[in-house]
Amino acid sequence: MSFLKKATGYLFGISFFGLAVFGVAYANATTTEIEEREETVNYSVETIKDNTLRKGTTKVKQEGKNGSKTVTYSVVYNRQGKEVNRVKKSEVINKKAQNKVVLEGTLVLYKCSDGTEFYTVAKRDACEKKVAWRKERDRRLQECYADSDKFNCWYDEYPGTTLHWNYWVYTPSYNYYRAPQVNPYRSGAICRDGWRSSATGRGACSHHGGVSMWI
Repeated sequence: MSFLKKATGYLFGISFFGLAVFGVAYANATTTEIEEREETVNYSVETIKDNTLRKGTTKVKQEGKNGSKTVTYSVVYNRQGKEVNRVKKSEVINKKAQNKVVLEGTLVLYKCSDGTEFYTVAKRDACEKKVAWRKERDRRLQECYADSDKFNCWYDEYPGTTLHWNYWVYTPSYNYYRAPQVNPYRSGAICRDGWRSSATGRGACSHHGGVSMWI
C-alpha cells in the first residue's frame, strides 16, 4: 500500500512538473512577423559662408525637403500580442531628402559718420576726412557771411583749404559801399600766383592760391 502511494505521488509530481514546464513554455511562446514601414528621411541643414552678405546676416539659398524610405523589420510578439523585440533587416530609399542650404554672411562693412559704408578701413577714413573738411568749410563760410565787409563768400572745392570772398567797394561819388560790378559772363580767372585759368566758378585756381580776379 505504501509502495502504491509512493508511486502515485511520484507520478503526480512528474505530471505536475510537466504541466508547470508546459505552462511556462506556453506563456512564453512568441511569434515572429516581417513588417514593412514607410518612414520619413529628415533633411539636414548645410551652412555656406558668403562674402557678399553682411556679417551677422543669413539667407536661405535652398529650402529643405524631407525624403522617404521603406524599412523592413523582423518583429517578435508574445502570446498577448505585445511587441518584445524589433530588428531592422533592410531599408530602401524611395525619395532622397533635399538639404536646406543657408548662406551665412562674412562681409564686414565700415560706416562713415555720414552714413556711407565702405569695404575697407582706408576708404572709410578718407570719407571721415572729407566730412571733417566739409564741417570746417561750413564753419568758415558762416564766419565769412557774418562779416559785413565781405560778400560772395566761397571755398575751394575739396580738398582745397582756401576761403575766397569779395569786398564791398566804397564809391566816393555815391558816398556808400556797393558791390563791384562783376561781369556775369566770365571767361576765366587770373590766379594769385599768376596762372590763368579757364574756369569760371568755384574750383577755379584751387591749386594756384585762389582767384586774384575774374576776367
